[in-house]
Amino acid sequence: MLNDAPASVPAAARERHVLLLDLSKSMLAPLPDPDTSRPERQKVEVARTAVFRILEEAANSGALFGLVTFTEVVRVPVPLGEIHKENLPYIENLISLLTPSGRSAIWDAIATGADLLRQGTDGVRGNLVLVTDGWDNASGRFDVRASPGAALPEGKVDLVPYLLPANSRLSLRLIGIGNGTERDKGVDAGRMNQLIDQLTARAQALGLPAPFGFQEVTTGTALFTQMVHAFIDVSYDSDLALEEMHPEELARHAANAARALKEPQQHATVARIRSAQVAARANGVNAYTEAPDLEVGVLASAAGPPAYLKERYGPLGEIVEAYLQGEYDLALSRIAKAQLVLPAVTRLYWEARVQYARHAVVEAARALLQAWTEAEKLPSPSQGAVLRRLAMLQARMQNDKETETLVRFIDSTEHALANGNAGARTQLMDLFAKLLDLRGTYQLTRLAGEGDLQDAALKHESAVEEVFGLLQDARLELSTGGPAVEGALDFIEICLAEMR
Repeated sequence: MLNDAPASVPAAARERHVLLLDLSKSMLAPLPDPDTSRPERQKVEVARTAVFRILEEAANSGALFGLVTFTEVVRVPVPLGEIHKENLPYIENLISLLTPSGRSAIWDAIATGADLLRQGTDGVRGNLVLVTDGWDNASGRFDVRASPGAALPEGKVDLVPYLLPANSRLSLRLIGIGNGTERDKGVDAGRMNQLIDQLTARAQALGLPAPFGFQEVTTGTALFTQMVHAFIDVSYDSDLALEEMHPEELARHAANAARALKEPQQHATVARIRSAQVAARANGVNAYTEAPDLEVGVLASAAGPPAYLKERYGPLGEIVEAYLQGEYDLALSRIAKAQLVLPAVTRLYWEARVQYARHAVVEAARALLQAWTEAEKLPSPSQGAVLRRLAMLQARMQNDKETETLVRFIDSTEHALANGNAGARTQLMDLFAKLLDLRGTYQLTRLAGEGDLQDAALKHESAVEEVFGLLQDARLELSTGGPAVEGALDFIEICLAEMR
């Protein structure tokens, strides 16, 4: 994302972002806004406003940014490069002059975006975001198969392997405007989901991360928010304590984390921590543990790595020391030597972490998968904290900022209250577990048939109201709990509002 980066960082090492913006004639249509006091704005006007915000952030961070626009013709008004503040007025004026017309060459535009991010034998690397309100009806060269193995139209090139060659590190977010169930009423949701599914399958076959997602928006506010969040980093800052976070920052992170609950297909890792939270709650156990033989997260400290690594952690301390010094081969060697000493989940977690640091993605994914298997064999009191640590690593590997944010908040709340009021900690963790339960009822509102939709929506709203009632009770009972408790309650309330 558009993180702060010093100007001295070479261009090859900076984050790379390309926006693909639909400028077909349908982008002139208005978008409603939940605030009825505001006038409706054209889709293209909302998109332009978001682009101006993204450009400003790119100019401040030093990240590389490019803009591709498309009708039946694909153009590159802003080539991939550094955005200088003194050039912003010129670029913004250029964007304000872009006028929608014609049809949509969506697949050709995505291929052009991939070309901007292509790095020779290293594949396509960077963040690609598509904004469209239509169906592809003008691409001359590329297409997406209707199903795996289906034939392409004569003369067309398969977009999926072109977009994701071997060695790629691509993040792709598709933002669709409108209702995607009927032609000419909005985005082609079916083909967008086909593209995501085929890219995910290819990424898995190549052993690559799969940070691909599709999101429909139906209001101007949602379009602006999704576009900005696709570029501006909203991940949780692990160096900032929960109780020290500014209310606006807390709200931003909470709204982002709620997407991990609302988009289960793109954030499947949440299901693993949900099962652990629910199991712990059902068994009436305290999810927090400091089991001495499961030092999975020895770096999880706002003050930095623990003192006296070797003395305190023995063989694991030696592994962590080599990891922190960037001596990854030495760390792997020490992991191999300590195989009979370390618990399996600890050893496999650190093997995955070291392999990921040395960019060995396939080996890292394999070790992490084995760590999940071992962790699920643990008794419930030990599972919660360990599974969350694995979830955070997996989210980092998949560039899944939403899941990472959600898990970090749960983890931070538990650790902040580890030595405090046990009743408050149990009550908050129970609320988090119920919040995770809402993921299931929310999904039913998206899967229900036309006849069952109202019933599913009522059940979900009832579940949200139940958790909201428990939250209000907790506010009264924990009114003297301190900033960490207040921060956790605020976080849960914002997530609930997003889940309505």
